[in-house]
Amino acid sequence: MTDQNHWRNPSYVANDAASGLSASLRLGNALRNKAHAGFALGTFVIEYPVPATLHALGIAGFDFVVIDMEHSAIDFATLEGLIAAGQAVGLATLVRPWGEDCGLIGKILDLGANGVMVPHVESPERSRSIAEQTRFAPVGSRGFSPLARYDCLEEPLRQLNDATFVVVQIEGTRGIANAAQIAAIDGIDAVFVGPYDLALSLGVPPGSDQVHAAAERLAAEVPAQRLLGIYIDDASTCAAWAARRFALQCVSFDGRMLASAARAVAMDAATVKRARATELVEREA
Repeated sequence: MTDQNHWRNPSYVANDAASGLSASLRLGNALRNKAHAGFALGTFVIEYPVPATLHALGIAGFDFVVIDMEHSAIDFATLEGLIAAGQAVGLATLVRPWGEDCGLIGKILDLGANGVMVPHVESPERSRSIAEQTRFAPVGSRGFSPLARYDCLEEPLRQLNDATFVVVQIEGTRGIANAAQIAAIDGIDAVFVGPYDLALSLGVPPGSDQVHAAAERLAAEVPAQRLLGIYIDDASTCAAWAARRFALQCVSFDGRMLASAARAVAMDAATVKRARATELVEREA
């Protein structure tokens, strides 16, 4: 019997448009390769979820983006356009869901996302459930619909299974304790540290040394074949975290980057305003 993963799509189309769409749907492979090569730069879209934000991030040189449905007002009607906008500029597009509802991950992937970043994973059982929801049978439980977009794929079941990039977030002390077992589940690409929630779980302020120490303990537990990821506020620390095996890095997020850049512009302008005011006072004197 032929493995169903090698089922050939009878509606497969081979032309330039199909080739471009196929490449977009398989950007998870490119992200996997970049991270295993040592470094992949990403960020979160939370506060300004419009296509122009994704375009700007792609043009800026980010490798991937996480569209955050956990901490934003993003809904499914908005999500599909954001995924398409990111992929149009070569951004591998992951989505962070808000909960564990049955079918939520499959729905996100059916909208074209290249993968998921699932928050608050604390056990290997939860990790296994996530891996299964992101893959078609026989290795998983994801439902398949022969969507028209999949007509760009000759073997959609196999190609989508291979390209889907799966990240589990560890954000609490229980997750740290179970890190090795969580990471060992087949189908998990990366274990990602959420330092703010981890700080709350540890009972310490964000940025504390205890958070960094917990991340380093996790790195020691996670097998070498699994990628490690982390959220970073300041890009100046990227190299230090990469040296600790944290190759998948989300640096800042859309709202924070806009606020920081706007403040820098305003501070520069304020300096000019003060200089002009001093010049005018001196002139009048």
